[in-house]
Amino acid sequence: MLRSIREGQRWLTGLFVLALGGVFVFFLVPGMGRQGPSAGAIVEVGPYRFGIREFEAERSRRLEQYQEALGDQFDAAALEDTLNELTARVLVERSILAQEAEKLGLLVPKREIEKLVVGSALFRGADGRFDREGFDRFVQYEYGNERNFMRDQRLGMLATKMARILDGNTRVSEGEARDSLRQRLEEIRIAFVVLDDRTTGDTAEIPAEEVAAFLATREEEVRTLYHQRSEIYDVPEQVHARHILIALAPDADEATVAIAEARARAVIERIAGGEDFAAVAGEVSDDPGSKDAGGDLGTFRRGQMVKAFEDAAFSLEPGVVSDPVRSDFGLHVIRVEEHRPASLTPFEDVRESLARELIASERAAEVNREVADGLSAAVAGGQSLEEAARAADLTLERSGWLRRRPDGFVPGLGAAQDLMTTAFAMMPGESSNRVFEVDGKLAMVQLLERQLPDAADIEQGIEAERQQLRSQKQTVLAQSWLNERRSELIEAGELAVDLSVVSRRR
Repeated sequence: MLRSIREGQRWLTGLFVLALGGVFVFFLVPGMGRQGPSAGAIVEVGPYRFGIREFEAERSRRLEQYQEALGDQFDAAALEDTLNELTARVLVERSILAQEAEKLGLLVPKREIEKLVVGSALFRGADGRFDREGFDRFVQYEYGNERNFMRDQRLGMLATKMARILDGNTRVSEGEARDSLRQRLEEIRIAFVVLDDRTTGDTAEIPAEEVAAFLATREEEVRTLYHQRSEIYDVPEQVHARHILIALAPDADEATVAIAEARARAVIERIAGGEDFAAVAGEVSDDPGSKDAGGDLGTFRRGQMVKAFEDAAFSLEPGVVSDPVRSDFGLHVIRVEEHRPASLTPFEDVRESLARELIASERAAEVNREVADGLSAAVAGGQSLEEAARAADLTLERSGWLRRRPDGFVPGLGAAQDLMTTAFAMMPGESSNRVFEVDGKLAMVQLLERQLPDAADIEQGIEAERQQLRSQKQTVLAQSWLNERRSELIEAGELAVDLSVVSRRR
C-alpha cells in the first residue's frame, strides 16, 4: 500500500531483501547482546523499538514483495520463518541507517514529510488535489494514529539519506568497466575427460563374504542410502487418471450451474454409449493443459490435486467413469486408468544389494583415481590431455563456446567452477595436470580455443557495465558497513530481537 509514498526509497529496498533460504542468525544467536527486547518490543535497536503492530505491518509488506516475485510458486506456510526473520532484519538495518544518519546530524523536518505526503498520488482525490479524509483513513488503518505514521516516515527517510551517503562513496572507472566487460564476453572452447566415481559395474562379482563384512561395520551408510531413495522403496498410494473439465466459476449462479451439469451429463452419456473417453476429452474439455492429451493427468499422489477431485479419483475403480465432481475449476468427469496401492520395500530386502552397490562404487572410485593420476602425470610430463586420453583409451569431450558463469556450468559435466577458472587462465592448446572433483566425478581440462569480444561490442556496453558494477559494489559496501554497525550494537547490548512472540501468534 505504501508503494506510491515510498517511491523515492524504492532503490533502497535491495539492501533489505534476502534470497529465499538465506541464513539469518547473526544477531539472533542466544547470548549475544542483551537478554532480549524490553517489554512489548519485538525488535529494539538503540532508541528505536518495534512492537507487534509495527512488526506485522512491515511483515505484510515483505509478504507482498514475495507474492509479486514468486507468483504461483508462492507458499506462505513454507516462507513463514523466512518472512519473520527478513522482517526483523529490515527493521534492524533500517534503524541502524537512521541512527547513523542522526549521528551525522541529518534531519527530517516535519514539512519534508508533509511535502512527500501531499505530493503522493496515493492521497489525491478525483480532482487531483490532496484528499485529507483519504489520508486520515489510510493512517488510521495502517498505523493507528498520525504520530506512528510520522515516526515511520521519518525513520525511512533518515535511512534513505544515510544509504545515499554510502552510495556516494561507490565509484567504478571506465577502465574497470572495460576490463570487466571484456572478461565477461570472452569465450573459450575446452576439451575435458570425465571419470565417474559413481559407476558401479557388475555388482554380482562381489562375493557374499565381502558384503557381509561391509554390513558388519558400515550398515549405517547402507541405511542412509536406503533413506535417500525413499521415493523408490516407500511409494505412497497413486492414481493415474483422465478427466474432462466443464469450466464453471466458483460463484456461478444456479442457472449457469444447471447448464454446466447438463453438459457434463451429456459427456457421461456419450462415453457410456461407447465413445472413447480421450476423444471426447479432446473435443469438449475446457482444461487446456490436458485436453490435447485426451484428458490425461498422469500419475499423482494424495495432496497434488484439489481435495474434491482427489477424493473422487482415489475412490473410483479403474475404468469407471465418475458422476460430475465440482471443484473451484468447474465440473470434472473422471476416469481412473490405474490405481496403485502404497508399497514399502523393507530395508532387509535390499540391504545386500545396496551394500554391493556401495562397494562397487568405492572400487570404481579407486580405479578412476588411479587413471586420473596417470593422466595427470602424463600431462605434467609434457603430453596434451588429448594425447594422454587417447593413450589411455578414454573419451575426450569437446564443448561449444563457453562464457564465464557464477556456477561454472559446463554442458555434459555440470557445475565446475574451479575447472572453468583454470581453463580461462590457460593458453590455447595448454592442458592442466590438475584433477578436479565435480559432483562425484573426476575431470581434467584442456583449452582448445579462445575468442575475444569485438571492440565495438565492448564500447557499446561499457556504460551499462559500469552501472551494474556500481550496483554490486553498493550492495557489498552497504552490507559490510551494516554488519560492522550491527556487531558494535550487539557488543554494546543495544540490539535485541525476540521472534518468539510472533511465532506464538501464528
